Amino acid sequence: MARCQRKHQKKLDFAYALRSFTGYLEGSGKSAHTIKNYRSDLNSFQEFLEKGLGSALVPLSQVNRTDLEQYHDYLKAQGQKTNTRRRKILTVRRLLTFLTKRNKISLDVGKKLPTPHKMERVPLTVKAPELLIAVQNLKIENEIQLRNRVLLWMLAETGAQVSEVARMRFDDLSMNAGSALLQFRGKSERQITVSKALHDAAMALSQSSPYLFLGHNKFGSLGSPITPRGIELLVKSYAPRLGLGELTPRTFRHSIVVQWFSEGLSRDEIQKRLGLKTAYAFRIYEPLFMKTQGTTDVVTGDAPEVRSRN
Repeated sequence: MARCQRKHQKKLDFAYALRSFTGYLEGSGKSAHTIKNYRSDLNSFQEFLEKGLGSALVPLSQVNRTDLEQYHDYLKAQGQKTNTRRRKILTVRRLLTFLTKRNKISLDVGKKLPTPHKMERVPLTVKAPELLIAVQNLKIENEIQLRNRVLLWMLAETGAQVSEVARMRFDDLSMNAGSALLQFRGKSERQITVSKALHDAAMALSQSSPYLFLGHNKFGSLGSPITPRGIELLVKSYAPRLGLGELTPRTFRHSIVVQWFSEGLSRDEIQKRLGLKTAYAFRIYEPLFMKTQGTTDVVTGDAPEVRSRN
């Protein structure tokens, strides 16, 4: 429907729509960081609409597919990368879907706009055995450093996500017939075998709380689990001590996946260890798997470039 045919529709104030949408996100349990990113993306869309329509009151009810296609061109002209453009357009689509379901607008045009295909980046990896040894050899002078070493060790040996490590408890570790077992709870529930050395190091931590890794500040223990963001900052701070220019929790995960594959573990077993629901998540590892097998890219015929810190 052309905009001229909808000119009599009631205008929808963008600020009101944004407040309503962010309120919905808060109610659905989205983190403050995620909501901030949504708001930033939508502010970009508001800026585009105001420039194009010349009005402080942005008539969302009159947005059509042409507007959204022009918004994509607008982002492209700004030099936004493919994945960034994709994310911002998907955010606008979510807003329009939200408004449609609440009868604030009459047509969800966002669903009709195709988004750019996501560009998968080859994961950054290091040699997992060398990284594990470097972690095990970290100098320990106090309780905090002991906690940090065990936490990094857990990431290096299991490839667990930061959200899983943050809520790990002492009773998630157990011994059975000489084997050390680690239980992951939640939506990716699973049990995997870990080294007895990691089990013993973890059990040597202070047990003043049921959680393995407590948060700390300059005054001491907070008595509550470390946050996922705290783990990310901790990992980043340890990069120089481990002889690396950069390091993230994902580096541990990607590196151990490649190591498991090189050792001959099946994809099904790796998927099980990581707690992945489907094999689709392996798509980002294909160039690394081909590199490990010494094969070439079936599309270009060239060996895929792999970023590594070998």
